[in-house]
Amino acid sequence: MARAVDHEGRKRRIVKESLRLFAAVGYAQVNFGMIAKNCGVSRTLLYTYFRNKRAIFNKAIEEVTSRVVATYETAMATGASADAKLRRVCAAVFDQLYGNRDFICVIADVLAGYRRKGATPFEKIAQHTGGLLRVFTRILEEGIARGEFRPVDVPRAASVLYSQFEAAALRIAVTNTADRAESVAEMDAILRTLRADSVT
Repeated sequence: MARAVDHEGRKRRIVKESLRLFAAVGYAQVNFGMIAKNCGVSRTLLYTYFRNKRAIFNKAIEEVTSRVVATYETAMATGASADAKLRRVCAAVFDQLYGNRDFICVIADVLAGYRRKGATPFEKIAQHTGGLLRVFTRILEEGIARGEFRPVDVPRAASVLYSQFEAAALRIAVTNTADRAESVAEMDAILRTLRADSVT
């Protein structure tokens, strides 16, 4: 009798092992043969799951962002305050950043490679950036409409919030001292200034 194969589990393992390899060697230096060897599978089998290394990278982005989206959807479905929703989404993003250090290092490597070439980053990265800015915009607008947040320039405020994740990602990618608690404290200082009852 043939043994059942957990295809989704195998795909997740390939993504995880590929990210480790990308982080250790550099995304541009890794080829499909290296990925197959690192994952302990044949190139042919690897091709049945992913057509190229970009597809593996895109799957990693999809997995990380889907966890953030799930948190966002849960937060938005509650009757919680806009402040509580914003804090829940921010916590989820920090969890993903600090819980996926290899992934963050790979993103930094990929973006640096694109910048050197004068090319644009992968569409998936741009989609994530835009998606998170839209989440912040929606929650900020909701908070302003409810009187929970003071009136602010919403696009600029959303951009400032997003920049905290960029700063955390940079720390993760280039230092060994990146600290989730410090990032959360910095975000908290910003979020407190948005509250309608804050002193400006």
